[in-house]
Amino acid sequence: MAKRPRINDSNDPLNKSDLVLTGLEQVSQSTSQQSNKSTTKPNPNSSSQNNDNLTSIESNKSNSQVANKLSLRKSTFQISEPVLERLEKVHLGLQLQFGKANAPYKEVIVEEALVQLLEQLEQPDSSRNSSINLLKARQQLRSKRN
Repeated sequence: MAKRPRINDSNDPLNKSDLVLTGLEQVSQSTSQQSNKSTTKPNPNSSSQNNDNLTSIESNKSNSQVANKLSLRKSTFQISEPVLERLEKVHLGLQLQFGKANAPYKEVIVEEALVQLLEQLEQPDSSRNSSINLLKARQQLRSKRN
């Protein structure tokens, strides 16, 4: 990976881009081993070291936003209409209880439900067997509908 020379002027607009790219590279290396893309690293002798605190704060915010986006992986699943209606009712109830701005998103509710189910399935007790039987029954219902 060849390093590109930079101007030593503190007004170089690429300095901020280099900071964000460096942060993105660090985050992607730590969160994903499957990404083999190379990004440009700033020259350590460039003027990016002379940036003021405001620029580093902006860079840290950008890096944390990138990290949050990289840690989320979107998936698409088919969910039956009755389950979606129940989710909608629970979500609307939470919005009424806590206010629209303070209620958890539907995605957060679904994610927590998945976490609880997975934790239950990882337990070696009898509740695991009943959960698996429920999942098998749901799978059979789904297969019959399709």
